Amino acid sequence: MTFEVIEPILESSAPTNPPSWAVLERALIDAIDAAAPIFLEKYTRPGGALIWQEEYPGDGVWADDLYEAFFNWPFYHALGGSDYVGAKSFVEWNAITRQLTHDYGRASREFINDDDWFHNAENYIYFYGLGLVDPTVRDNRDRAQRFAGFYTGQDPTAPCYDPAHRVIRSPFSGSKGPLFHARWADVHYNLLHEHTTLGPGVELSEGWETVESEGGHIHDIFDRVVMNSDVVVNLSVVPLIASAFAYTGQEKYRRWICDYVEAWIERARANDGVIPDNVGPTGAIGESRNGQWWGGFYGWTGRYGHQMMGSALTIAAEAAQLVTGDASYLDLVRMWLDALIERGRVDDEGRFVVPHKHTDDGWKSFAPMHPHPPVHLWAASMQDRDRQRLQQLRQGWEAAWDTVTSRGPREMDDRSWTRFLFGELPRYPEQILQANYREVRRRLDVVMHDDQDLTRMDVHHWQQVNPVLTEALTHLTTGGPQAVYWGGLAAGRLRYFDPARKRAGLPPDVAALVTALGDRSARVTLVNLSVCQPRDVLVGAGSFREHRFRRVTVVEESSQVKKELELDEPYLPIRLHPGTQIGLQLTMDRYCNPPTYAFPWHGDSVPFR
Repeated sequence: MTFEVIEPILESSAPTNPPSWAVLERALIDAIDAAAPIFLEKYTRPGGALIWQEEYPGDGVWADDLYEAFFNWPFYHALGGSDYVGAKSFVEWNAITRQLTHDYGRASREFINDDDWFHNAENYIYFYGLGLVDPTVRDNRDRAQRFAGFYTGQDPTAPCYDPAHRVIRSPFSGSKGPLFHARWADVHYNLLHEHTTLGPGVELSEGWETVESEGGHIHDIFDRVVMNSDVVVNLSVVPLIASAFAYTGQEKYRRWICDYVEAWIERARANDGVIPDNVGPTGAIGESRNGQWWGGFYGWTGRYGHQMMGSALTIAAEAAQLVTGDASYLDLVRMWLDALIERGRVDDEGRFVVPHKHTDDGWKSFAPMHPHPPVHLWAASMQDRDRQRLQQLRQGWEAAWDTVTSRGPREMDDRSWTRFLFGELPRYPEQILQANYREVRRRLDVVMHDDQDLTRMDVHHWQQVNPVLTEALTHLTTGGPQAVYWGGLAAGRLRYFDPARKRAGLPPDVAALVTALGDRSARVTLVNLSVCQPRDVLVGAGSFREHRFRRVTVVEESSQVKKELELDEPYLPIRLHPGTQIGLQLTMDRYCNPPTYAFPWHGDSVPFR
């Protein structure tokens, strides 16, 4: 199917007194569009390289910190951000890749040499977003296939994956293959900060990190126990393969995702429903740790293990459902959540808490559940049982779930958005738009008054002042949670295209608000704030054309039905007359189409250039 000539099948006719959310939505877009060039011009050299140290400062600084300066710019453009942001998204990705390759030596073949997938995932969320801006870039299609080849066995020079045992062969991997001998800085850092253990019976003596002889011994143990294993955080590779599938539709990528995700589901079931955080070279649980299923890299014993395990499981399950249409892959997340909920408890203040760690001493470190996994699970499944999990995990934390605050692009929180969809926070749209606007202004003020030596500044500074915020726009316009920061794909129920300009995103003057979601339904209001220009918009079913519209019902604010049409399309063309709005009740089949980056006018074959 191709939408070369797009004739609207619906037209807005209801004059609008501009809703406050619509005015605020367009004001936020205007603010970000104005702020982005100031940020970029402040911190980049001609050609796009970041203004920073001439030489790489050494181990302990990860490549992801550079990509994170612009990681969400493609997502913002795809929501309706400026052409400038879209164009610069490609410029900056290429410039930073060159910088990491030629200046800092951390990348080869345009991919990180051999980092862990906590940090690699933060790199490549940027790359996944570029296909949402312009899927016709041949170089990016080729990159997606090359990158996937490091893990699917197509590239013998980077044998990161063992298909016979369905394991990624090391926690550290990339374009140079699996890393089995860790850099001492990584050994030191990860043991010092409790991101992994050395297995049962191995105790670190006081001052171990400064004793060269003991350091050598520890290094050997680390290589044997930690580096020669597969770990849960490696599931963050799955969206990388899904991205290659969205560019090409090649079955080999779908098959790899099924094999690898199913392997981890089987391992969890074999471990009494608890996700083990490590398997050995043959895929056996705890193979390098004398059978110990905890202690792996960024796993059950780790300082960030709860967050990293949850994020990796979530994005892998989402990607598997996306490419197969099979909702059973969401069980990967359900098992993890259920294991924690089963062992959870209500504390003395009436708050439901779950264990964040499992060590030799058993389950410990009780705290509130990290919200990404249960929110994304519910958004993907739309099942009552998953909504009930949200309600249970919310117990005693109601104030946190109902609070709308200013947050930066990395500080993602979808909890209050779910409360809006459940009818509990009717003012959420205005509140989150205002909060995001304030945060854009605050960050821009820091940028404009930043007089430090940029060549010596902290490597996280760009992330902390990036004024491009997508939280409100993602929630309100797409009806989906934000892509998980640690390597997730876009997960919108809807997306938009501007047929007049042949690009993704809301057209000028147009605002959108998704107010309700169901398993086969969504409700959205579209507003054209222009008093003189009609605007055509294509409403798409899913971030990757994975859904299909079956019926559209035009409804007024009073819920009175004005018109109803049967459909069998992934796109809905609409004309918005000046100063009007339209309410749509959409019925759809979800996850019934193979995901693709293709735009409506590309049909089933992207014209690469």
